[in-house]
Amino acid sequence: MMVQSPLKRREVQPNLRKVPKPDISNTTASAKKQSNAKKASDFSTSSIPKIKPGTVILCSIIIGALGFAYLTHVFATQRLLEEVQDLENEFNKARQTHDELKLQYDRMVGPAEIYDKAQAAGFINGGPAEYVIEVEE
Repeated sequence: MMVQSPLKRREVQPNLRKVPKPDISNTTASAKKQSNAKKASDFSTSSIPKIKPGTVILCSIIIGALGFAYLTHVFATQRLLEEVQDLENEFNKARQTHDELKLQYDRMVGPAEIYDKAQAAGFINGGPAEYVIEVEE
């Protein structure tokens, strides 16, 4: 009797990872160390790009100039903000003084204008209300 597996060989996905095959050759431990050292030295020299000192100095000068320009801008902005706040305080004081003087002027002029308009409209000045007003029916 023969039993078939439910997995068919053609439906199984192949292993995409590359697994290195073990090196079975008869090499000594020192040869392995030398090959590993050679690989490490090749890796370190090829991965680090060579930068010239002049490039580093030029980049440092450019970064320093940009930093100086930024700090100058920040301090100038703070100075302008202080000036704006001082002007705003001065404006608020002037507006408060204006409002107080306008209120005082309205108190001095307001009732006289109202009485003049009332007399022009035909109303009679009742005088001070020190007594009780009685209405006849």
